[in-house]
Amino acid sequence: MVPDLAQVLNTLAHEIRTPLAVSQGYLKLFLDGRLKDVDETRKAMEQTRQALGSLATYCMDMGKISALAEGGARGIPARITASDLVMSVREHEEVRAAAFSGEPGTGQIESANARDLAHAVAIVARAAFDEARDEAHAIETRDDSNGLLVLAGTASALPALQSGPGAPNARPVDFVKGGKGLKLIWAAFVLDRHGVETWTDAGARASVGIRIPMVQA
Repeated sequence: MVPDLAQVLNTLAHEIRTPLAVSQGYLKLFLDGRLKDVDETRKAMEQTRQALGSLATYCMDMGKISALAEGGARGIPARITASDLVMSVREHEEVRAAAFSGEPGTGQIESANARDLAHAVAIVARAAFDEARDEAHAIETRDDSNGLLVLAGTASALPALQSGPGAPNARPVDFVKGGKGLKLIWAAFVLDRHGVETWTDAGARASVGIRIPMVQA
């Protein structure tokens, strides 16, 4: 389930607060004449530039979220194999350090943008890894009768996810509180568009289950 408008706006407000404060703070120091030398001024302006760059990124993220929420151009659906999608996830910088296991078969997934789908899966997995902190990160992938399963988190937590989103302890993923801000919200919209199910074990955000539907050959 994707975040509602209030959740998106609250996340955006939280994300922009820090870079705005940084920019305003350094500009005030400059205008008040409290930056005493060239090196100090250069450092302050570089920090301001980086903060403004973050704001620009958030604007782009909101544009992407808005396009998905409004049901913009979907592109022409194409089919990729489950193994190809898993390979794209494995190569993604967000999860490259994780230990992968499992051998997804040749089942096919339909997507108008396979790159976005792999990116969204990687972002959701990375949010779980961030919650797990220093524990070893693992991703298990396999086919089941309902689609491609991607289970991400600590190795000890993955068995509890295998019963799927219908298990007694399964809880929906909270995309607003996953530690990735607008990136995770964007991922929620991408996964929703593909009919993907996501769940946690009793709300523990350090592990996540992702089931991507596959089409009949």
